[in-house]
Amino acid sequence: MAKFEKFDSQKQIRGLAEAAAQIRIEELIRAGKMPSFDQVVAAIESTRQEYRPRILVARQRKSHA
Repeated sequence: MAKFEKFDSQKQIRGLAEAAAQIRIEELIRAGKMPSFDQVVAAIESTRQEYRPRILVARQRKSHA
């Protein structure tokens, strides 16, 4: 008799989500809409510069509370 693996719905859903994300990435690359690595790094740096002062203030308030 064959031994069956227990069905794990979370594992199946995660697998489907990963496959869908990979398909979406491939579509963006084919359409030329995927940003370059340099564009992504620039966006992260810009966001960090904008929010860093607020984050530091919030951390100081949290440590003094």
